[in-house]
Amino acid sequence: MKKFILFFFFLPFAAFGQSNSPDSYLGELPIRNGRINYTGIDSISGVSKDELYLRAKAFLSTAFPNFKDVVKLDDKDLGKITVRGIFRTDAKGGNLIKTYQEFYANTNIQVKDGKFRYEITDFVKPSSDLRVPDFNYEQMLFNKKRAEKLSPDINALINRYIVALIHAMKSQDNF
Repeated sequence: MKKFILFFFFLPFAAFGQSNSPDSYLGELPIRNGRINYTGIDSISGVSKDELYLRAKAFLSTAFPNFKDVVKLDDKDLGKITVRGIFRTDAKGGNLIKTYQEFYANTNIQVKDGKFRYEITDFVKPSSDLRVPDFNYEQMLFNKKRAEKLSPDINALINRYIVALIHAMKSQDNF
């Protein structure tokens, strides 16, 4: 009988002790292993690895004007390019105050003959205070309301970036 009473006494604490995983609060953002992760593979028949590499490099140098500063890996033989660039969502608000989100993310592009893979990961919110380190976006979006507010803008920006990347990889540069 004592066990039965103790069970009902501690049941509410056990129920409220359950918490949703952080992934459930990240709104529209795709999550893999607890981290924001956009991934895709696409094929383009008849295009060589070298041509796809040049297309990827041309796209990234256009997307990030300071391309030389953001390159982390540039290996033509492996067919890999990794950049860590800054992204900024569209500004919202009235005439006096406009708000936007700014974050760093890695773009990894790997090419082979006739196909390429992209991965956009490691989203980091830069800190405005020199004494406070930068932090992962997953940490910032711990709150459901905040995630629901910010994730659509971030998702829209990255999806536009991916569409532009795929378009650049599939288009031929004819003079």
